[in-house]
Amino acid sequence: MRGNSSKLETYRAKRDFTKTTEPAPLRRQGKAGSALTFMVHKHNSTRLHYDLRLEIGGVLASWAIPKGPSYEPAVKRLAVQTEDHPFEYGKFEGRIPDGEYGAGDSLIWDRGTFASVPPGEESAQRIKGRMHIRLNGEKLKGEWHLVRTRTAKDSGKPQWLCIKAHDGKENPNFDVVAERPESVKSGRRTARGPVTQRVLKSPHPNPIDLLVKVWPPMLATLSNTHKAPASSFVYKVKYDGFRALAALAGGKLALQTRNALDLTARFPEVAKALCQIKIGEAVLDGEIVSYDGKKVSRFSRLAEGKGAARYVAFDLLWLDGNDLRSEKLEDRRELLESLLDNDPSLIDLAERLDDPESAERALSHAKKKGWEGLIAKRKERPYSPGRSTDWLKLKLSRAQEFAIIGYTEISNGKPEIGALHLAV
Repeated sequence: MRGNSSKLETYRAKRDFTKTTEPAPLRRQGKAGSALTFMVHKHNSTRLHYDLRLEIGGVLASWAIPKGPSYEPAVKRLAVQTEDHPFEYGKFEGRIPDGEYGAGDSLIWDRGTFASVPPGEESAQRIKGRMHIRLNGEKLKGEWHLVRTRTAKDSGKPQWLCIKAHDGKENPNFDVVAERPESVKSGRRTARGPVTQRVLKSPHPNPIDLLVKVWPPMLATLSNTHKAPASSFVYKVKYDGFRALAALAGGKLALQTRNALDLTARFPEVAKALCQIKIGEAVLDGEIVSYDGKKVSRFSRLAEGKGAARYVAFDLLWLDGNDLRSEKLEDRRELLESLLDNDPSLIDLAERLDDPESAERALSHAKKKGWEGLIAKRKERPYSPGRSTDWLKLKLSRAQEFAIIGYTEISNGKPEIGALHLAV
């Protein structure tokens, strides 16, 4: 049986499943004779560490390895035994909410199957305190030893050592933690730690001052698909709304257009939602939108006050005292995903297309969805103030909405309109 209730009492007791996004244990039957699974979480909670989890007796037996596994047999890595986790935890990746047990990002760093050496002795070896296991993961391949050095009776949690076996696959020159930092599920590399009360309560600048630090915003250049190849660019939805930069500092908010006009009073619900993000300081770049029934943003809905306004975030420029504009696009995106991982109300992460074959294919997909077009962003680039060819607008039509603000009478003296005065 996969999912042993009595073994998971400690796991349940430490978590409030109405708040945490971690899975509650379920009783489920495993397939007889099926391979045992293992996985490793890259978890940043108070400090970055790696949680090795082995399927033993229907649960995931767990060890926290502060420095992560090593391919060097001479290196003995501390592994602290923690509470058993449910089998469902093998698929969990996300952010454990701030204030909850284990708060912080937890990424699936590796996963695969494992067996004891010799096979079928994993439970007995764990009880004895000397485990010899063979891992077949995406990063960890070969044999390791887990050796218990201190029991819970001695002092606190049981402590073990994780040691690479001499099996022909050892490699002292391969630092797997440094060279393979990414999640095997999402590709994310950065695991952000919890937001502490110390950070929240420390002095912060006025949010307007934060906007000044990152001004002016980056702007896209109208272009075509030939200048935005998929090998060099990523594509996101081109939203049809109000471009808006949001600065959060000490629980206060500044929300402005790209022309520095205040939007807080016009969109109070969006402002309230942004203030609910638990962070010391942050500056987000995004767009205020209103969706139609097909979840397509329409500027006319905002202008006419139809439907709920939402904030779509597509970049992160500042985070807790750090100016992120010089960081690479993907690094900023990962931190933004972490910041919004627990789905704040009325706030969305900008939708991106997953590895289209070409810009033409991406634009064809946008057309089917009814989008206005795409924004193509050059990979690995910083956030540069002003208009740039690192961001390109790929529009499906060259239509533009205008406001009629006046007219000129026709010059022949007839009671007719000669020309309209339009404003963007």
